[in-house]
Amino acid sequence: MERVGERKGAAVLKPKFLQRPTPELSVGRAHFGSEIKRRLPWILLSVAAGVVMILIGQGYEHVLAQKIQLVYFIPMIVYMSDSIGTETLALFVRELALRRLSLRHIFIKELFVGLFLGAASGLPMGLLCYLWLWDVALSATVACAMIINGMFAVLIGMVVPTLFARFGRDPAVGTEEIATAISDNLSMLVYFIVATLLLFWR
Repeated sequence: MERVGERKGAAVLKPKFLQRPTPELSVGRAHFGSEIKRRLPWILLSVAAGVVMILIGQGYEHVLAQKIQLVYFIPMIVYMSDSIGTETLALFVRELALRRLSLRHIFIKELFVGLFLGAASGLPMGLLCYLWLWDVALSATVACAMIINGMFAVLIGMVVPTLFARFGRDPAVGTEEIATAISDNLSMLVYFIVATLLLFWR
């Protein structure tokens, strides 16, 4: 990426990938083999990420065995993290495409946005958990994990396309799969770590 100007003291970067055409994105004109070649690596990455998630769950099998109710909230934990991260990723890719990227302003702002979105989703889920299961520790675990994951999801959604652009790669290709793989696994890991600390660490 090259610097094209300054705005409010923050660097405004011009992505190099915008200076050349990206024929691999032309789905209508691409051949069958080209589409398979373009998409298959990212599908295999998703499969590998799924295997890692299985291993993470296996690594915390003892935690799940002691508090089976933790399983109920895994889909919500992963889904909300993925949702926040995907939205951030889409907005950031669009920002890069428009060639008006103020790194310092966006990173700080989005970090607080992630904190707010994590709290906006985590606190109601924690309350629902308490009203359903009457378990304060479990409710705190769900709420805290979702708040932390909100911040991580936003950071992942910003860092992945930025790295692609800095290396001259189009962030519209492959960033969603990579960000999802990282976000899904990290959200599960955070959830189990928080559960271990709040439920079983004494």
